[in-house]
Amino acid sequence: MKRIILSTALVVAAFGSTALAEERTVEIAVSELTCPSCSFIVASSLRGVPSVQINDFVEGPEDDRGVYSVTFDDTKATVESIIEAVTANGYPAELLPDPAS
Repeated sequence: MKRIILSTALVVAAFGSTALAEERTVEIAVSELTCPSCSFIVASSLRGVPSVQINDFVEGPEDDRGVYSVTFDDTKATVESIIEAVTANGYPAELLPDPAS
């Protein structure tokens, strides 16, 4: 009986952790986008992060700034890893506050 309970607990724990996964959508502001190839490099950087999908890109009020809306699985990526991928290629990036909060 103890083995059955232990086995059941292990199965629930194994499958329960995936239930905690959540798809998140955030907006990342990126600056120093001075030419079309800059946007391509940033988009490639974002796509290089596991599970990240670009939903939208909007040019900012300043000519060299843009906002990327991205969705990702929070068990495979973090906001920090997304921003690091962009800044590793020399583009300043920051998380924008969630307008819903």
